[in-house]
Amino acid sequence: MTQMTIDRNKSLLQDKTQLHSQYLETIRRLYRKGSFTALEKIISRLFPSDLAHILEHFPREDVLKLFLLIRVPRVAANTLKQLNDGLQSYILQEAEIGKIIPIIEELAPDDRADIISQLSPELARQFMGGMDEESIKEVEDLLQYAPDTAGGIMTSQFFALPADTTVNEAIEAVRKLPYYEMVFYLYVLDEDQHLVGVSSLRQLLLADPQKKIGQIMSSQVILVRTDTSQTEVSELVRRHRLLGIPVVDDMGVLVGLVTVDDVIDAIEQDMADDMLNMAGTNNTAVLSNSFIESFKARMPWLFIAVIGGLIASGVIDYYVDSVLAKEMAMSAFLPIIMNMTGNVGMVAATVTVRGLTTGTIKLAQFTPLLLRELGTGLLLGGFYGTICGLVAWLMFDHNVLLGQIVGLTILVNMIMAPIIALIVPMLSKKLDADPAGVTGRSLTTLLDILGVINYFVIATILINRHG
Repeated sequence: MTQMTIDRNKSLLQDKTQLHSQYLETIRRLYRKGSFTALEKIISRLFPSDLAHILEHFPREDVLKLFLLIRVPRVAANTLKQLNDGLQSYILQEAEIGKIIPIIEELAPDDRADIISQLSPELARQFMGGMDEESIKEVEDLLQYAPDTAGGIMTSQFFALPADTTVNEAIEAVRKLPYYEMVFYLYVLDEDQHLVGVSSLRQLLLADPQKKIGQIMSSQVILVRTDTSQTEVSELVRRHRLLGIPVVDDMGVLVGLVTVDDVIDAIEQDMADDMLNMAGTNNTAVLSNSFIESFKARMPWLFIAVIGGLIASGVIDYYVDSVLAKEMAMSAFLPIIMNMTGNVGMVAATVTVRGLTTGTIKLAQFTPLLLRELGTGLLLGGFYGTICGLVAWLMFDHNVLLGQIVGLTILVNMIMAPIIALIVPMLSKKLDADPAGVTGRSLTTLLDILGVINYFVIATILINRHG
């Protein structure tokens, strides 16, 4: 990418940000004045994604009123899809069901199922009761699958035809096709609805009109089953650069399609869930828990941290007379010892957890990853251990012993921390536990304890050698 292209993209981004700000201020001003006719005109000019971004700057009571000014159901549906979960839930709970059902029915089946799955059972029944039979069946079919599987993120809308259909007939079928979320591939089926091939639309348009699509298709189809994890689906889409991946049931019958936007949504959700799990919470808790519920959710994991802190304090107390009394200056470096150990460990843990989640790191890669973390820790520890050791030597009257203790401890801790940060999540994965949850809730405490123990053990050894 040339510098001119980069500068142009930056300029376009700045212009769009400025335009968003202008639209936001205009909508605020018109809303305060009650100029709803003018508001409708402004709203009709915006893309759904831009409108959703602007609406998230308003109090949710105002968001509902502004949302209901969207007169085109498909635009309203796409805007609703782009809003955060909290605003989605509020709109669905507070708006008249009769006004929302036509909007819900404009959503792709997978998006419709996702939204309905978030509602209370009573409200979900009310929405389902107001939809047409086809929409109800689509939602019920999709809700039977676990949300973190291919079945849970697929759409039931796909373009498929029998293998004996001619190319000309297939092109006519494309022209008559209703609005679907994505039509880039034609899937080819046998008489039992089994998926036997695939053709791109480009390949279809360039083929002899009289040929059968079974003659032009590729029989090498990358597909997944309904119970395939969304992590594996994401990895396949990424590796093969696909715009969509077909989903079949246990009998090989084509039942759905996972589109690239569903994969992006799944990856974003995985990343958000990993971060929240490492913090000992979840998305539902962030959005809806009261302070009492938040207290109950976080208290057990903070209790672990408190226990770890008390153990670290006990270690310090144990070495007060034998070590700290001889080298009081060591206490000045306790914060940096614990901080650097924890930071380097959490960086390594985050990389490992993300890799395990996305499938880019496999359990079979443990040995090469261990060697990589060992080398990384050795370089980081050598670099920062030398710096901190020199600082300790300079700060405390050229105290060589203190410099050695601090430098060697940082070296050992920064070798140890990334190795432990690799072992803990990979062991969790091996035991079928959630790597993010286990790592976030235990690793920092474990590293704090081990970092302090290393500090005083190394100090004891070096002090005894110096007499």
